[in-house]
Amino acid sequence: MAPGSLVAACRSLALSTWLLSFCFVHLLCLDFTVAEREEWYTAFVNITYVDPATSELRTEKTECGRYGEHSPKRDAKGVLVLPAAPLDRQACDPNTRFAVPAQAGAWVALIARGNCTYKDKIRHAAAHNASAVVIFNVGSTNTNDTITMLGASEVVAIMIPEPKGREIVSLLERNVTVTMTITIGTRNLQKYVSRTSVVFVSISFIVVMIISLAWLVFCCIKRFRYANA
Repeated sequence: MAPGSLVAACRSLALSTWLLSFCFVHLLCLDFTVAEREEWYTAFVNITYVDPATSELRTEKTECGRYGEHSPKRDAKGVLVLPAAPLDRQACDPNTRFAVPAQAGAWVALIARGNCTYKDKIRHAAAHNASAVVIFNVGSTNTNDTITMLGASEVVAIMIPEPKGREIVSLLERNVTVTMTITIGTRNLQKYVSRTSVVFVSISFIVVMIISLAWLVFCCIKRFRYANA
C-alpha cells in the first residue's frame, strides 16, 4: 500500500471515529436533557377588602403566586388569617394558633417563610382546618422571587412575593378583613441538565475518545506492518 493511501485511510478512520464519538455523546446529552425537568404552575391571586381610608371595596388580581410541588392544583377561597402571636408569624411551633374570626367559614392561612420547612408550616395550618396556605417569601435577594415549595400537602399551598405578603399583613394588622381567591394560572415546563448528568456525559466522552484513539493507533500500526511486509 502506498504511503499516501495509508495516510488517507488513517485520516478517514480518525474522522469516522470522531463522528461516532460525537453522535454518542450528543445522544446522551439529549437523553439527560429530557429526563431532567421541572413542572410548576403559577397561581392567580385575587384579594378583596374594604379600603379603611375611603371605605371603597377594592379588588386586586395578579398572577404572582406559585403552587407547591405536591400541592393540589385546584382553586381555593377564604378569609386570610395570620398566626395569633405576633412573634410567631412563621408558624413553626406545632402549637401555633390562628386568629380565625367567628363564623368565618373557609379561611386561608398567611405565613412568613423561614425557620422551618414548608411541610411543617402547611401541616400546622391544616391541623386547624385551613382551606389553603399562602407563604410569602422573605429574605430573597429579589423580593419578587417565588419558588416551588417542596413537601407533601393535603391542602392548596402557594408562595407569593414578599412585597405582596407584607402588603396583606399590613391590612390584617389594621383589622381589615381580606378575602383571597386562588385560581390556577400558567403551566410551566423547565428543562435543564443537572450537574450529575454533565459529569456523566463528560466521563463518557473521555472514555469513548480513549477507546477510539487506542483503536485508531492499533489499526494504523497494523497497516504499517502490512505495508512493510
